[in-house]
Amino acid sequence: MIPLNNKQHANLKVQKSNDVSRFKDQNVIPVTVQDFIPLSTEFPIVFVKNAETGQFISVALMGLRAGVNLYCQETKWSCPVAPNSFNNAPFSLVKSSTDSDEIIVCIDEESQFISTDNGEALFDEQGQQTEFLKQKSQALLKVAESTEQTQDIVNLFAQKKLLISKQLNVKLENEQEPFLLSGIYLIDEKALNSLSAKEFEELRTKGLLPLIYAHLASLHQITRLTIKQNEFEAK
Repeated sequence: MIPLNNKQHANLKVQKSNDVSRFKDQNVIPVTVQDFIPLSTEFPIVFVKNAETGQFISVALMGLRAGVNLYCQETKWSCPVAPNSFNNAPFSLVKSSTDSDEIIVCIDEESQFISTDNGEALFDEQGQQTEFLKQKSQALLKVAESTEQTQDIVNLFAQKKLLISKQLNVKLENEQEPFLLSGIYLIDEKALNSLSAKEFEELRTKGLLPLIYAHLASLHQITRLTIKQNEFEAK
């Protein structure tokens, strides 16, 4: 990813594509709180810990085995719902420096979605942003704001000690022993119910209870994921 520049990238074009196979090796996909309720009907929404920062991250589980996204092995997305971040490529937003709040648009120069022949132009002949790039930048900004909001909320869950490490046993047909799904964290219902009335009311007034319940309800999708994993491995 390098900063987008109207001189260096004057002739670049971006092809509109729904190819999701670029995620085929990622069995967990980061999601924002805006994703929780719609995605909970299809995927388990869980939390994982960043090994470098120690921060918890909310993710959609799209495969039981590391390195295999069961939903992105083909180019076409087959589900009625998708994470908002799927629409970002080949762009991203980054801070200009660790001490600054200024953000800049970056582009992946090796992305399969860019060329100099076909697609939507990024800059006009005067070097000004095209309407396409303006709309993309606005969409990226919304995702960045959602990501920051999500991190604040997940940090709050962690501060209130609501996240608990869980190991889940699932039955895979080509495994003699139950498959151990580890490295995930869930909202601890016991800890949630043990909150003081004041703390519980804080979660309610912040509008966080629907997110918690969507996360807990989404765990029923592990059965769906297990079936899909068995079908994938039976091919």
